[in-house]
Amino acid sequence: MGVRVEQRIDRFRAGLLAGGLLLLLMLAGPAQAVVVDRLYQAVVPVEDTGTGARDEAFREALRQVLLRLTGDPAEVRELVPVAGGGSASERALDGRTTRFIDAFSYRRNGEELELHATLSAPAVGQMLAERGVAVWGANRPRVLVWFAVDDRGDRELIHRENTLPPFLTEPMQPLDREAIAAERGPWKEPLWAESQRRGLPLALPFHDERDRAEVSLSELWGLFQGPIKEASRRYPHDLMATVRVNRAGGGWRARWQLWRGDDRVAEGVARDSERAMVVRQLVDAWADRLAGRYAVAPPRGEDLRSARMRVTGVGTLASYAGVRRSLAGLEPIRSVQVDTVKQDHLTLDLAFNGDLGVLRDYIGLDERLVLTGGPPDGAVPADPQDDTLRLYYRWDEERGSSMLPGRGEVQEIVPLDSAEETGGSGATLQQ
Repeated sequence: MGVRVEQRIDRFRAGLLAGGLLLLLMLAGPAQAVVVDRLYQAVVPVEDTGTGARDEAFREALRQVLLRLTGDPAEVRELVPVAGGGSASERALDGRTTRFIDAFSYRRNGEELELHATLSAPAVGQMLAERGVAVWGANRPRVLVWFAVDDRGDRELIHRENTLPPFLTEPMQPLDREAIAAERGPWKEPLWAESQRRGLPLALPFHDERDRAEVSLSELWGLFQGPIKEASRRYPHDLMATVRVNRAGGGWRARWQLWRGDDRVAEGVARDSERAMVVRQLVDAWADRLAGRYAVAPPRGEDLRSARMRVTGVGTLASYAGVRRSLAGLEPIRSVQVDTVKQDHLTLDLAFNGDLGVLRDYIGLDERLVLTGGPPDGAVPADPQDDTLRLYYRWDEERGSSMLPGRGEVQEIVPLDSAEETGGSGATLQQ
């Protein structure tokens, strides 16, 4: 009798998996990494609405989008050189930049006229694939930034002022235009602008009473990692950046470090007379490094690799959908096929492109997938005669509890004001 009941439960579970999977795949999202939205939108200042200004604005819009997608400024200069460069790439694009534009409009930003454009993802993707250019996907690591400034002895931490909406117990989101509209500042605005320009999710702490109890301004200025990391625990993030800025001559000097857990992955110094250019150097250094790690070359059939992934702790329909959703959204993964579902064990066959290390880093963006057993990279050959990789993970839903409740699956960077729409395929001038 017990066996029959167990079999019926298993069949019922299988039916739930088949019938309710689609809905749950739509609802489940990554626990830390940010799905960066609007990567294909651009804003370009223009002198007028004439054809010449518009065509050059289209080219600049394409450069903006390509920089976010490739993370490689040199590649962008090769693909879309400045007008008059005379390169083969430029001649190949001459007169055809309009094929990359889905919609555009003109808008006033104070006294300045802007062209707002939405580019065609298929057209841009085809161009990059034809040239074999690696692409950094929309699923990107969230960087928590502790940004301390000393202006002739007056020290402050650049932090979020707005903790609304109040119903969010742990409000946290990347820098975006809507969120910091009322938080203007000489350092926040460049941080927002560079976050948008590079498509890099940046987050600032609140530096409220709770933060101040765990890390002092002196400890932040001294870049003491122990208390800084302790204060960072409340904030969802994949990497942490510490920045210390002070006056240097007639300009500014910023010393920075980039951390992934207990590992310092990069450090450097930025100098310039302008705040905005110091911030640009910082964000460029972070984005260049991360794009170099996460960008994936276009797949070719012979380049695809296979791996069998076993995930434990998958005992509910929600967890099953969460695992599938998490993996299916990763840039290197081309397909995810279920092999077996047994008790709380899920076995999947993955086809992926690129190096195993890149795949591992992408999987690591979702902290609910915990690496278990085996060598440090989690990959174990099946046997000496079989080179299929075995990946071993555990699904831990509780590790994703730091996500903002009610925010849905997308935490987006908004390069355009959220209240604006790009409209149809034609151009309009908004006064």
